[in-house]
Amino acid sequence: MLKLEIRPNILDRKRKLVINPDMITYDDSDWKDVPNTIFNKDEVEGLRFGIEPIKGYAFTIGRRYYIDIRGFEDKVIKIRFTSLCSIRKKELHKRYVDILNALFNTHQENIINRYIDSFNKNSFVEILGTTFKSDTVILIKDHEIPYTDLGFREYIGYYALFSKSNPKIYKSYNYLKDWNSAVVYSISKLLLAES
Repeated sequence: MLKLEIRPNILDRKRKLVINPDMITYDDSDWKDVPNTIFNKDEVEGLRFGIEPIKGYAFTIGRRYYIDIRGFEDKVIKIRFTSLCSIRKKELHKRYVDILNALFNTHQENIINRYIDSFNKNSFVEILGTTFKSDTVILIKDHEIPYTDLGFREYIGYYALFSKSNPKIYKSYNYLKDWNSAVVYSISKLLLAES
């Protein structure tokens, strides 16, 4: 269980975040009288996260941390915090990692298991326009790639799957922009390990 108080920026008030195996609660309203947003365990549908630099005229002046949690009916908890001029950079980065670890250990595993159950029932699953079948994966329409020919690359902000025999057939998944890109990462690693 993780309990934190987050101040999104210097001028904002502290907001309470609670992550436990049964639910996620966050004070994401600008008004104190509005109740906290709550997602129960089975309501968490997607996750995206990332860090973006804040660029000044000639150099980077800070970082902005993003964590978005999507529930059913497209309800989204947006967790944001900012470090300017390296003030609280280490503290905020540690907090960012702690939140992601708590989400991965509690709720991300449930999302992955839902997709794996769907894969086992139907012998295929589609995530972010990528179709995983029992022996092949479809990254681009009409191009089935066997798992023996499937390659992957991990980068800081994204993950890419590609055909080893024809690297022009590829697809990248951005952790900050694509919902459940970490699920694609986990399922592709699992299926590649089995093949």
